[in-house]
Amino acid sequence: MSQVNTVVVVSDRQELVNQISQKLVLLRSLDKIKSCSIEEAQNMLEGFSPNVLILHCDNNNIHALNLIKQLKAQELYKNLPILLINENCSRETVIEAFDNGISDVLFMPIIDYELLIRVIWCLQKNELNLKNESRNNFMTTLGIVQSDTGVYTQKYCEEFLRNEIAQTRKYSQHACILLIAPDKKYPEYKNPRDFINIIKNSIRVNDSVVIKDVDEFYVYLQKTKLNGAYSVFERINTNLGIDAGANAGVVEVQEQKFEDIIEALNAALVKANENTNSLIVASDFYSKTDKPTLNLDTPKTLMERGAMQAIPIKDMDRNIKQPTPNGFDKNSVKLFNQAYKRKLKVVVAPAFKKYENILRIKQQDFAINSYVGTKSLFSVSSGVVSATFNLEYDGLESAVIRLTITDNDQKRLFETETIDFTILDYRKISMMLSELIDKFIIILKGKD
Repeated sequence: MSQVNTVVVVSDRQELVNQISQKLVLLRSLDKIKSCSIEEAQNMLEGFSPNVLILHCDNNNIHALNLIKQLKAQELYKNLPILLINENCSRETVIEAFDNGISDVLFMPIIDYELLIRVIWCLQKNELNLKNESRNNFMTTLGIVQSDTGVYTQKYCEEFLRNEIAQTRKYSQHACILLIAPDKKYPEYKNPRDFINIIKNSIRVNDSVVIKDVDEFYVYLQKTKLNGAYSVFERINTNLGIDAGANAGVVEVQEQKFEDIIEALNAALVKANENTNSLIVASDFYSKTDKPTLNLDTPKTLMERGAMQAIPIKDMDRNIKQPTPNGFDKNSVKLFNQAYKRKLKVVVAPAFKKYENILRIKQQDFAINSYVGTKSLFSVSSGVVSATFNLEYDGLESAVIRLTITDNDQKRLFETETIDFTILDYRKISMMLSELIDKFIIILKGKD
């Protein structure tokens, strides 16, 4: 930390200001402690940025929240660490404060050592923020980062990806790379900067966006597995709205060659662009030959009524058969089955879990069952009304989807479709489940 630091305490209660100031004198490397009321804060900080601002908020004080917003909107204070002292505030107020940019929160009554630890953390964060800003300005000057968007430029695309992959492997961390592009419905009049902003609003601070081409972008997702990548892709499409969507390929960083990762992502995006809102996982880079082979895989989904029992994900391998139909060698069949099993784990099972939780929140007396395997099933029932989402795998490259709603043993809905499982992703399954459940609830309410 710096040898001298300035802390500003903002509160409308002078006795609390005195209490905090007395505790902070124990802090080493502290130059000044200043204080003011919430109303006076803007004037006192005019042209001056302290190292840490301690803000007292009691009983959901809207003026304290507005001060956070006002400060974070100004260039001088955008990186200023704010420690919120929470006194009788609701969870929603604390969450809103974090959304607006505070660094940490401390609850009343104040404990000496806890206050010091959190202030030290904020001081360290301030120095880190200043260092990162200096580094980003330097990279912008060199043309490594775009000045208007803050994303990495096309010129340094390969160098950036190679460095991030090396760091991920060095520390044995998880990471995924998305190669994403807007679909054909995306308005031509929109600048690529608009699409970049959508991506940036859908990822975390430590994730990175890199320009590959005019309308194609790499997104490097730190400490992320495939199921996390699906969530990011879903947020991007949600933020795009209903008039346009995005397509993408994704690779989980493991021990692949860099060239194979890039080749796989390109091939996956080409496949994804055949549809809309499609995320294709590119994996299984090598067959038994020396030549790298791409296997493009994504989730598959089917629906059918049947016996309902929970099957652990770890038991899915034994459920998937290994047929060898004409025109496909055993290695191809094996790769298809491996791809499908991964989709069950990272796409189907999470989607089922998501809607199990949603239904349990809606109403406690729903009977919910799910089954994940060669035949995957999601079922919800209440009284004489039941809805079923069934996904059945043919052992190679197709899946049959059946949606069924029955009312007193009479079918009110029955839809079936055979589909290439590579075009199914987490978002598509979620949309199908959501529509099925909405219709189920409508029929159920009609009986009241």
